[in-house]
Amino acid sequence: MAPLRYALPCILAAIAVVQASELRGVAPEQKPLYTPHSDGHWECLDSSKKIPYTAINDDYCDCPDGSDEPGTSACPNSLFYCNNEGHIAAYIKSYAVNDGVCDDACCDGSDETSGLISCPNRCKGFAAEYAREQAVLHKIHSAGIAAKRKLIQQGLETVSGWQEEKSKLEDALAIKRAELIRLQREVEAIEADVKSHSSKKKPSSKKIKCPPCNSLTLRDHIETLEDEIDTLVTILKDMKRDHNHNFHDMAVKAAIAGYNDFIEGYDELKADIDKDLAKYSNDEDSGFDIEQYDDNGEEGGDVEEDTPEETAEKAGKVSFIQTWLQKLAAVIPPDWRGLVPLEKAENNGSVKSGGSALEAAKKAHSDVNSEIQSTEKKLNAINDDLGKDYGKHYEWLRLKDVCTEKNEGEYTYSVCIFGDAYQKSNKDGARVKLGRFEKFLDDDHMKQIYPRGTKCWNGPERSVHAAFECGGETEILEVTEPEKCEYRYRMKTPAVCPIPEEAAKDKPVVTPVKGPTKPTTRVHEEL
Repeated sequence: MAPLRYALPCILAAIAVVQASELRGVAPEQKPLYTPHSDGHWECLDSSKKIPYTAINDDYCDCPDGSDEPGTSACPNSLFYCNNEGHIAAYIKSYAVNDGVCDDACCDGSDETSGLISCPNRCKGFAAEYAREQAVLHKIHSAGIAAKRKLIQQGLETVSGWQEEKSKLEDALAIKRAELIRLQREVEAIEADVKSHSSKKKPSSKKIKCPPCNSLTLRDHIETLEDEIDTLVTILKDMKRDHNHNFHDMAVKAAIAGYNDFIEGYDELKADIDKDLAKYSNDEDSGFDIEQYDDNGEEGGDVEEDTPEETAEKAGKVSFIQTWLQKLAAVIPPDWRGLVPLEKAENNGSVKSGGSALEAAKKAHSDVNSEIQSTEKKLNAINDDLGKDYGKHYEWLRLKDVCTEKNEGEYTYSVCIFGDAYQKSNKDGARVKLGRFEKFLDDDHMKQIYPRGTKCWNGPERSVHAAFECGGETEILEVTEPEKCEYRYRMKTPAVCPIPEEAAKDKPVVTPVKGPTKPTTRVHEEL
């Protein structure tokens, strides 16, 4: 008797294992949870109570969580596992077990064993249909992924261009602001000078010649310009001699061509200018009677009207400077003229009245101020664009203002990405604004909201919630109105297509249609 007493628990355990392996409605990975204790009892999965192991699947619900009846319809809150060999496994609600209906989720027919109905195994056909659908989805997703990569590349190029333009505008703005400060000081200085001259005492009949400051200044400018041009000529001469003849840089070739054209007449011009300067230097009356000084060098002095000979002499001196500048400008190639400050030298050598100088300074100040305002406007527009949310990799940027519409029978619905959404009547063509883009609703950039549409009669403002799924094109798939004046757009776009990791670049990206990749609940409702 003793051997039998010790062998009995082992026999019961073996029977329990066989029963557990044959448990109906239990997934393979959960069958270890249905192992009995040594005393022949089993504990509900929520640990609420213990029941005899033989009470499992006895068509009576003992456990509050329904875990003791996985293979019957006794517990309404339980789940039945369909193995669906050859296809995708699934779960259905336990109340659908043996209800006389062949559930698609249980294509193997394992849910109907009561004899009410005979359900053939349809998994092979379902698997073939599923494979075809997956092939179509794979093609769509592949096209979407390729389109998204292109969107990302284009978006990054656009942002890079914005950043480069921003840098240029910021540099230009800094220069213009500095120039504006300089011009403001110049205006203030001229205004002070004009005010000082207007308050001078009435001149007497004594005439004092101006010191030779203006003529000396002009001569210095001419000599400075000559030095700058000589330096430039030397640089270009060395470049012509030393440049690599096998490297055809168009800028270097253009500079050498300009040098060849210039050097032909420069030596003759330089000799002519030096001759004129020497003659001009011998003139003892080199001063311009522009300003009057007293014997102590102070402003004031009496002014005597110029004689016709003196007026002609002054005009001749100014004419000489202008003639020299014209000669120089005539031989300098156009591309070089920005390197030699001819305009500045000419302006410094010109004799202007206080009023015209003040007008010119104010106009220059106004022009620069206008340029600053225009540059600031451009910079603000770029900063505004750079501050907007165009997705994690700017994949949405190139979709801005891309518009699409969907005819839903009575109405045609439309939306422009980052713009407006509309509803148009197909009867009379009346169009109503449904909203304007405000923001993304999630971190994955798959949902957008378009609020503040036209107010409904006796209702709220219209609005659109757009939810996107992967597709090769951006378009509206479906429009619904679950709440009054609240519209739901189901859309597709390549911007939301999931790009696989580089290591799994060629792995198909698919979304299951009939059944999940891992067991999930599929509910069959009673008719």
